[in-house]
Amino acid sequence: MNKIIILLIVLLFVSFDFTFTVAKKSGRKGVRALSDNEVLLSDGPIRGTTIDSHRVFYGIPFASPPIGELRYEDPQPPKPWNYVRDGTKQREQCIQKCELGDGSCSEVGTSEDCLYLDVFIPRNISPGSKVPVMVFIPGGAFTQGTGSCPLYDSSKFANSSVIVVNVNYRLGVLGFLCTNILSGNFGFLDQVMALDWVQENIEVFGGDKDQVTLYGQSAGAFSVAAHLSSEKSAGKFHRAILSSSPFTVGLKSQTVARGFAQRFSNKIGCDIEDIDCHRSKSPEEVLAIQREVSLKFGDKILDAFTIWSPVVDDVNINGQPLTMIKEGTTHDVPTIIGDVQDEARIFVYMLFKKNVLPISYKTMVRVLFGLLNGNKVLDLYPSPGFLQDCRPILSKLLTDYLFRCPGRYSVVKSAQLNESPVFHYFYNHVSSAGHSLEQCEGMVCHGSELPMVFNTYESGFDQDLDEDEKLFAEELNNYFANFVKYGNPSQPNGLPTPKVWSPTTKTTNTSLIMKVGFETKDIISNDPKCDLFDKISYNGYTKDQTRMRKNK
Repeated sequence: MNKIIILLIVLLFVSFDFTFTVAKKSGRKGVRALSDNEVLLSDGPIRGTTIDSHRVFYGIPFASPPIGELRYEDPQPPKPWNYVRDGTKQREQCIQKCELGDGSCSEVGTSEDCLYLDVFIPRNISPGSKVPVMVFIPGGAFTQGTGSCPLYDSSKFANSSVIVVNVNYRLGVLGFLCTNILSGNFGFLDQVMALDWVQENIEVFGGDKDQVTLYGQSAGAFSVAAHLSSEKSAGKFHRAILSSSPFTVGLKSQTVARGFAQRFSNKIGCDIEDIDCHRSKSPEEVLAIQREVSLKFGDKILDAFTIWSPVVDDVNINGQPLTMIKEGTTHDVPTIIGDVQDEARIFVYMLFKKNVLPISYKTMVRVLFGLLNGNKVLDLYPSPGFLQDCRPILSKLLTDYLFRCPGRYSVVKSAQLNESPVFHYFYNHVSSAGHSLEQCEGMVCHGSELPMVFNTYESGFDQDLDEDEKLFAEELNNYFANFVKYGNPSQPNGLPTPKVWSPTTKTTNTSLIMKVGFETKDIISNDPKCDLFDKISYNGYTKDQTRMRKNK
């Protein structure tokens, strides 16, 4: 009897291993029913969990841990496993000092081993269901942020029949150290590998690999802009959402990126090209020294916003997003682009703890734009009275120059040069729940829309909104879910939305004003401030090169 039992156990393990091996070799994946909360991925089986009306698979590895010899290397595929992996708990966020506030940081800490993603799926779907997919890239100035936090819990999207994949990617120096032998695009290539993982595995969950929407906010939106500018990402997503992208800041050139890498190397005690030395430093040392690297005299002021970021290297990223938008050479996919009312306020008040006096404000404007253009900008953004605090007007100026106006420029150019529709929005709803930062009270600061879009205002932030706001949040999610599912945020047969959100075209400018009740109107056509910045150019990225050559 004992021999029979032993034989049965052996046969069971042999059968499991055989099934796994055959699935790997044949490309079959969905050999386990979703009703078991288990699926067989291309690298091995994993068990998720059921939460209310949806399922979640946490902590799925999409790349090998970037540690040891894989630090400062392009991401490598994960090693296969032949056991049922536990996908019921979130994994750590990538190395960072997260200061984004409660609900926006990981609840399980940080680790250099962080290349994992979370998948939220509707409960009653199966392989072959062909459900549209949204891949979300979080923001955080390329030094903070994670897809695995309460803010980005995607239960509402899953309940709206959308599959959501929240990704992590390497940050700061560990993600973007650029030298003569290092690309400086490890974090960006992590995102590309996550898109590859979706193409290879999402059908197991019932997803449609041919209906993938790439959505990002802030640095995540700028990442989406980089993917729109990269051949590495071609064909791996089919729609795009860019929320609060700081287009004007720009991606780093190789020269600028190497300059910051040199400063970091000097401070940490390594030759810039001595990768073994860099790998010998602990993650804690790297993070501490990274935070000491700052601007020096002669640097561009705008580099203060993202010292570490993806690099335009003509291999992984083909050009500055704004330049490629101007030239009509980005990937032509249906796109949503939008901003919130007071984007830059939080950054200005973080950078300047005390009042900015008029003389300092005027000097900054003239340094940023040059004397002649600076005076034109000051005419539209005048300083207040003698000894008055200029941080409010500086916030408005940078909101327009970094976010709102280049966003408008991108929408108009995309409508002129691309075949796919482009939708524009402006979010100006002031939450009744207030804001955790005093300087943002009564304002619509950067990121204010996220708890409403994801409907995590209560679960992630314990905000008690009024009934009108709750309906507003649901309708807002419906717009985004419809876009993911149909490429049209107000699809006639889609989820209910209060207003028809039409795309901007070559002849018609229409924007959705996102507030309780919603509104549609043209806020693009008549805008002297953005007209001025269009003429000045955004950090030089949209200059007419032909005219420049003639002037020379």
